[in-house]
Amino acid sequence: MNAQPELRDQDRIANAREVANYFREDCRTLRDSLQLEMVVAQYLVQMRDVRSPEGVPVGDAVRAGVIAELERHGDPLSHVMLRGLAYLGTGETAARSAEAVARLAERGIGLTVTFGDVGGAWAVGAWRATQGGRRGEYALFVEYEHALGTRHSIAVFVRGGVARHIGLMHPMNDFDADNPFHPSAMETLELDAATDRLRDVIDRSFGTGSDDYRVLIAAARVRRRTAGLSGARL
Repeated sequence: MNAQPELRDQDRIANAREVANYFREDCRTLRDSLQLEMVVAQYLVQMRDVRSPEGVPVGDAVRAGVIAELERHGDPLSHVMLRGLAYLGTGETAARSAEAVARLAERGIGLTVTFGDVGGAWAVGAWRATQGGRRGEYALFVEYEHALGTRHSIAVFVRGGVARHIGLMHPMNDFDADNPFHPSAMETLELDAATDRLRDVIDRSFGTGSDDYRVLIAAARVRRRTAGLSGARL
């Protein structure tokens, strides 16, 4: 899936209420928490760069307004979306979203069954491939699983310590057995070591910001394991 959320309507800058409505509609029909996280990450990227008609950056205000609108809706869909924002966001966005999640929980607003494991993926395997690469080149794969069973992998192709490509892809065993990227053909890595390597590559390659939603997802996965939460199945 490669959803492309759009924050403009006929070349007009959308306000926070409109963005929240578009956001909810884009999430309503998704199949699982991975898809929801992908859409949340893309909205975070787009909201960051929103400007007023005069060209003034208003991303912070739009994000804060969207969080407030989702809390105002106060239903299970908004609850899981706010969990996604708290998980994938950073700084004030993450803090505001987490506070809104806590208030909804206090009001007894539960989670939808479909998206009940949002933000809960944990690492289940990691591998590195160096065959055919130049000195300092390798491909790093880390596979993750959500509590409801959805698996996916993050792939990073590294040269000189910097990511040249990052991918969000299918589980590793979906490769044919004779594929050079099948787990049986690669070096198996210990999960903590793989997480440290992935974190270092992300920090070195993308710093504190990126316009690639896959980077936001990879960074969130790293933060979760680094915080010692990888084994917590929500």
